[in-house]
Amino acid sequence: MTRSVGQEPGHPIILYPGREGTAAAYCPQGTKPSGGGAAVESDPLAPVYFQESAPDPERNRWVVHAYNASGDVQTVHPRVICTTDSSINVNVGPDSSIDPGDFNSANGAGCSNTQFVVGGGVQAGPKTFVMWSDWSTVRSWTAGAKYTDFSPDAPLSYVRAFAICSDTQPTLRVSTVSVAAGGVGTAHAECPAGQVPTGGGADIGLDALLNGSGPTATGWTAQGTNHSDGPRNLEASVFCTTP
Repeated sequence: MTRSVGQEPGHPIILYPGREGTAAAYCPQGTKPSGGGAAVESDPLAPVYFQESAPDPERNRWVVHAYNASGDVQTVHPRVICTTDSSINVNVGPDSSIDPGDFNSANGAGCSNTQFVVGGGVQAGPKTFVMWSDWSTVRSWTAGAKYTDFSPDAPLSYVRAFAICSDTQPTLRVSTVSVAAGGVGTAHAECPAGQVPTGGGADIGLDALLNGSGPTATGWTAQGTNHSDGPRNLEASVFCTTP
């Protein structure tokens, strides 16, 4: 199958301390989103947390929603990967509820038994931030989030996962770094020579939050903050193809 893969930036979000905002990156006509994400380019390791990083197939775009927990102005740059692969489709998993102050894993989103996951995304409720949005198997995607409203009177929140599926099996590369308790870290997974990303994901585990997860020209970079009392592994995953 002949196809092309490219990336498109979106308009950045400028977030003042304690503020949140939404931005999107759009694919050109004739292409579809196969992956996407965002990076905090003003300070990649700043405590900026994500409530959403997910495809919006109806509007042919990738959407991110972020919250700036730092004391400085931060700039979030969304980016979408666009492909002419006509077999691309998006499957949305069921919502998983989250109690105030708790965390949960989404019930996952899957591809058919003839397709392969090439990317994925996550969406969560208010004050609910992403711990992981990453592949589970070659045909499924998982996501997890923490609800940071600790009020017992707060309503339930939720997290859901998105699987982006294709008839063509991608090449998967994974890179992991250890992040000490209270620390921040960066992981990067690089595609093989001659290949480019179709999508990617990140995972920093329980009681830790992602600061960013998005494509580079030849791979995928993830940042995370470890809020736990022990080390956590930060994983970056990238799905690659020959353009």
